[in-house]
Amino acid sequence: MAELTQHVALVTGAGRGIGRTTAFELARRGARVGALARTEPEITEVVEQINAMGGTALALTCDIAHLESLTAAVEQLTQQLGVVDILVNNAAIIGPLGPTTEVDPQAWTQTLAINLLGSFYAARLVLPGMIDGGWGRIINVSSGAAQGQGIVRASAYSVSKAGLDMLTRTLAAELDGSDVAVASVYPGVVDTEMQAELRQAPPEQFGAATSARFHGLHVRGELLNPTLPAKLIAALCGPAGQRYHGQGVRISDPAGQKLLAGLV
Repeated sequence: MAELTQHVALVTGAGRGIGRTTAFELARRGARVGALARTEPEITEVVEQINAMGGTALALTCDIAHLESLTAAVEQLTQQLGVVDILVNNAAIIGPLGPTTEVDPQAWTQTLAINLLGSFYAARLVLPGMIDGGWGRIINVSSGAAQGQGIVRASAYSVSKAGLDMLTRTLAAELDGSDVAVASVYPGVVDTEMQAELRQAPPEQFGAATSARFHGLHVRGELLNPTLPAKLIAALCGPAGQRYHGQGVRISDPAGQKLLAGLV
């Protein structure tokens, strides 16, 4: 598969989980990949493996909540691999867990800075190149926590993902009529470090019912392998992405299954 050979992708949060597998999948499809994360050893390993398998990747270490640092990383990627025309906004943390009256306000704010502001910063930095080039894809990795009541006692995470969905819709409206497409992906409940973190949280902090739910998903083997959402994200980065402009695509819905199967 080489449908992305002419493209340069930036994947945030690429050191582990969905971001890591997405970086590999995009490289497998021919994209030159800027793999960005805060933890240098993790991101270095990802890039070394991509390059070893014949792909092209660049390690970028920065905190996306800091605009200056992210700007420097995007400039480095552009200089070394070319203008970014694929952006996967995946970087996120779960943030503080507990009732609103008890969580640390600074930790709550930092969660929004990473999960939402960082995605806005990244989009703002790469959009001019996409618009000038006449083509682009922005995929925002959302969550079921963005809808309904969110994850109870994980308000910062839930609010940040709801905001990310609105960012998808507002960007899509701005870009209507162009070949720069924006979509949200709902990856399902995936076997990642974040899931392990949720299971480790004390039930009295997280809430007994929510804690039991996440433990049950793990015990029953219902967590998805990260390679599945990675393939869905990569499919939306190609020609099919325009069809889902402004939409949220769930991995479990017919649209998600068709994309995974290569039927659209």
